[in-house]
Amino acid sequence: MSENNMQVVRRLLEEVWTKGNLSLLQDLVAENAESHPMPNFGTLYGPEEYKNFIAVYKGAFHDMTFNIEDQFGSGDKVATRWTTRVTDAAGDAVSDTQTGEELTIDGTTITHHDSSGKITGEWATWDTGSLLQSAAAPQIFEQLSIKI
Repeated sequence: MSENNMQVVRRLLEEVWTKGNLSLLQDLVAENAESHPMPNFGTLYGPEEYKNFIAVYKGAFHDMTFNIEDQFGSGDKVATRWTTRVTDAAGDAVSDTQTGEELTIDGTTITHHDSSGKITGEWATWDTGSLLQSAAAPQIFEQLSIKI
């Protein structure tokens, strides 16, 4: 069971977050899932709210890649330590690659899974200080309705 659950988290990070295949969320995240994707943000409910959260980040950052640094599972829980590298679009960096800013953000995510392996709960903590130093921070926080 743990190996299957770890594979679900790997698919979430590699196929959904890195490659942008948002349609996979229905297969990986339960309808009744509660996700806490970043400290002090609040709760996302189900795959649709999770999809909107990812879309905000994918819109602000380009070339997003997640690397799993360490992962282990026990029963219905998985702990994953990860690193993501992104290019901060800084508004018009899509057309002007000179303005892109590369960021590295480290984090840890604990997930709970149902008997089919779908994620039913997620708690993440990550280096939000790196994000706050990014030129994209105001745009992201405005779209997510977070006050900084």
